[in-house]
Amino acid sequence: MSALIFDFEGLPITYDHAGVGAPILFLHNLGGERSIWAAQADALKATNSVYALDWLGYGDSAVPDDGYTVDTYLRLLTSFIDSQGLRDVTLVGNCFGSAMCLLYAQQSPDNVRALVLINPLTAATLSPTRAGWAAWLLRHIPLRPIAVSLQLPGPIAGLVIREQLGQSGGEVPTAALRRRWTEKGRLLPLAEILPDLPRLAVLDTFEPDSSFPPITTIWGQQNRVLSSTAGARLNATLKPRRALTLPACGHLAMMEDPESVTEQVRFAASSIGSLSYQDKEAPLTLDP
Repeated sequence: MSALIFDFEGLPITYDHAGVGAPILFLHNLGGERSIWAAQADALKATNSVYALDWLGYGDSAVPDDGYTVDTYLRLLTSFIDSQGLRDVTLVGNCFGSAMCLLYAQQSPDNVRALVLINPLTAATLSPTRAGWAAWLLRHIPLRPIAVSLQLPGPIAGLVIREQLGQSGGEVPTAALRRRWTEKGRLLPLAEILPDLPRLAVLDTFEPDSSFPPITTIWGQQNRVLSSTAGARLNATLKPRRALTLPACGHLAMMEDPESVTEQVRFAASSIGSLSYQDKEAPLTLDP
């Protein structure tokens, strides 16, 4: 897929697009980039119109000095979907991307065919982990002066990525992600949004009604960034139509077990997978 540019309030946002058919939009996690979805995009472009977006501050998109809030990202997502004329779109996210999928679907449920939420970030799924403890502490420290100029050494960047992988991630190609973490100023978007993440607590109590787009959840059981145990409790309120736990995966399941993730996205985007809640039977918990 070739890189394209979308203008968001004067800032260039990079995205990939390939294929024709029912649209699928992939949204990466904080600290990630659109390339994490390469396997899914390659597999699905033959049957669907596939989009993968770099969030503001990540990948090849602009890295402004400020503006990193949940509201800004939701406004970006809404503007992108509107500008591309995406209708009846299947939204697929990882971590923060999953949170944004849910927030968009809450405001525009009639425009969403289905949701595939991988390791969804909420206040409850973040707080029990080492990443959650660090986020709580760092919210109370003025990080901006450091984050603007800091460059992580290569070995440290490698450890950051390795922390996101489970047992099955040993052969995952991570060079591109490691390189991003070593670029000057790449910590700024993450540092700036930390104070706003508690707002995602609203997702912990959200209970979709029968008209809400069907949800699939996927958790890497070895996730050290977010808690899969808390994710199981989140499933009790989200009531996903399909729930998959991948025992050997961590935070980057789409790279660690691309076939399983692709299968769930393909089903969710299909005419059967996108049936509304009232048309489906009881939630299905899947074995990997």
